[in-house]
Amino acid sequence: MIKAEIFRNYNYVICGFKLSGHAGFAEEGSDIVCAAVSMLVINTVNCIEEFTEENFNYSADNNDGGYIDFNMPAIKNGAVNHDAELLLESMLYGLKNVEKEYSQYIKIFDEGGGVLC
Repeated sequence: MIKAEIFRNYNYVICGFKLSGHAGFAEEGSDIVCAAVSMLVINTVNCIEEFTEENFNYSADNNDGGYIDFNMPAIKNGAVNHDAELLLESMLYGLKNVEKEYSQYIKIFDEGGGVLC
């Protein structure tokens, strides 16, 4: 199962996220849940890098359970970048739609505004 944790600052603006695990929907290379989640997340990170001037920290590893860890220190500390915020909320919206259809393969932790940064 993919576990997605959403981190928010004190204004409940997304300032980071962490995903871990593999969906297990199908064999590697044929797993549509993993492909959808990967596309949403990687595209978001690439768009923040390409279309904003926001600094961020990012690490990923597809081995041994897989994980992606992403955070934006300035937003964590209360700064607001509306473009980055929109991209992250869009990613979360997409992930929640995947979760609606494939809830046994992905769990998003964003209840009550998420985990504070």
